[in-house]
Amino acid sequence: MATTPKSLVNGVNLTNAAATYYTATGVRAVITKATFVNDDATPVTVTINIVASGGSATYANRITKEKTLAAGETWSCYDLVGHELESGGFISMLASVTAKIGCRISGYEVTI
Repeated sequence: MATTPKSLVNGVNLTNAAATYYTATGVRAVITKATFVNDDATPVTVTINIVASGGSATYANRITKEKTLAAGETWSCYDLVGHELESGGFISMLASVTAKIGCRISGYEVTI
């Protein structure tokens, strides 16, 4: 097995509809850091799900629900740190306002 450090989500702007931002394809992934930045002049919320292969984003796999980021706030999301995604698992996120929340998630992938 090889372990490769990787930017799992590399500088994206979240949308106001749930969307997949990373899928563990043929690997197991482990999250080590997650950072969000609100670039708006008003508060914006963020919701994050970690979903198993074949599943969908629901309350049952929600990691963070409507976390409010103040105007200009940078947030290190420790809720995600240490979570693992098996092959086919994915990270789904949404913000209350499109293109106002920037996101980067780092971790590593383990070949299986």
